[in-house]
Amino acid sequence: MRVAPPPSEATAMGPADGRTPGRPARVLRRLARWLGWGFLALVGSGALLWLLNLEYMNRYWRLAVAQMRGESQRADWYDPVDTVPGAAFTPLPRAATPAIAPAFLNEARAYARATRSDGFLVWQGGAVQEASYFNGHREADLVASKSMAKMVVGILIGRAVAQGHIRSIDQPVADFVTEWKGTPKATPTIRHFLWNSSGLTRFTYNDFAPWSLAMREYLSPHHERILIHETRLEYPPGREYDYSMITSDVLALVIERATGRRYAEYLGQELLKPIGAAGGTVYVNRPGGLAHAGCCLNLPAESFLRLGILLAQDGVWEGRRLLPEGWVRDTVTPSPANPHWGLHMWIGRPCVKRLRWFPERAQPVGVLHSECYLAPDLFLFDGAGHQAMWIVPSLDLVVLRFGPPPTRRPGLPGEFDNSRLPNTIIRGLKAARNAPATPPPPAGAATGGV
Repeated sequence: MRVAPPPSEATAMGPADGRTPGRPARVLRRLARWLGWGFLALVGSGALLWLLNLEYMNRYWRLAVAQMRGESQRADWYDPVDTVPGAAFTPLPRAATPAIAPAFLNEARAYARATRSDGFLVWQGGAVQEASYFNGHREADLVASKSMAKMVVGILIGRAVAQGHIRSIDQPVADFVTEWKGTPKATPTIRHFLWNSSGLTRFTYNDFAPWSLAMREYLSPHHERILIHETRLEYPPGREYDYSMITSDVLALVIERATGRRYAEYLGQELLKPIGAAGGTVYVNRPGGLAHAGCCLNLPAESFLRLGILLAQDGVWEGRRLLPEGWVRDTVTPSPANPHWGLHMWIGRPCVKRLRWFPERAQPVGVLHSECYLAPDLFLFDGAGHQAMWIVPSLDLVVLRFGPPPTRRPGLPGEFDNSRLPNTIIRGLKAARNAPATPPPPAGAATGGV
């Protein structure tokens, strides 16, 4: 029996001249081909995604560029918008004699300026005590509300109840979003949505992937389809707190279907005009489409201030009741799942050092409060970048700060202190009245978080 000679090293590895490649070379070439085809497939699928969702992808990249430039707070980076009608712009009355001690007012103004504010306004006792604008912002310019818009849609639900368009906030949302009837999503009520405890898809904050539900719900030209068809019931309504664009945007759908009117038109005609507030714009997903109520309302600063005054006056404007009796009280009653959140409104008590907008899984570090709010009945609008409006009915006081985010993020030295502006003004009111100023609480008094 003839035995074949063992292969030489050259035969096993392939000849050195490369005419017949050996196994390692063949594997490398195959891998290169696979990577090449994979890259082409990725580019091709990306191009197809772009072509199929051209409007969405354009918005996505514009948002990314705006954020890199620090311009995402601007009211004019997005289109299309609906015009929100309102009254002719008329400044609120100015105080002839300040009701706030000048040293405290100066301190608050300096802090607002130092934290990159575009504007700082104080209304008290029937008149504007302070109206400072910085960085070229003018009093009639639009302010990008960010999540302060969530508080506005909550007020607008109250207006719809007062006018009889909504029977009760304990009505199922499925009475208006009828596509949910006969499904698990037929359970949540309007109250559950106002509580941010709807049970619908838990919101993923800071998920900027273009395919994420958060981004598509924000930027899709057909985001109502996502709200209606892509959300699902994930937990029993009322059991969890989940701060969410989704729940607020569903309330815009409720407003439109309950009233038979477009969100911007109803907001302007039935809420802004009666309080003498100038109008502005609100983002819509496409021309004639659905408005975004979880963000994206742009109004002059004094229009937001007037909304705060309306709430400070228990929903009554110049003797006319616009919100149901008891609405403001119910608005600032803590929800079962979060003591700092009522009916789409932030509540100043109980005292905490760091308040989280989102559940801890999404927001490890909350917003700093160096001390307790000095008024137990304080409640507030709050939005990204520290757009904030503090309302104190017992003091007939509204304080508004807006502008780009301060330079320091939560948890870093020099971060924005959410209690400093309103507390400085409250101390200034007491000093002007020759009352003893309330001292800061002990360092250990503000603890915890939500």
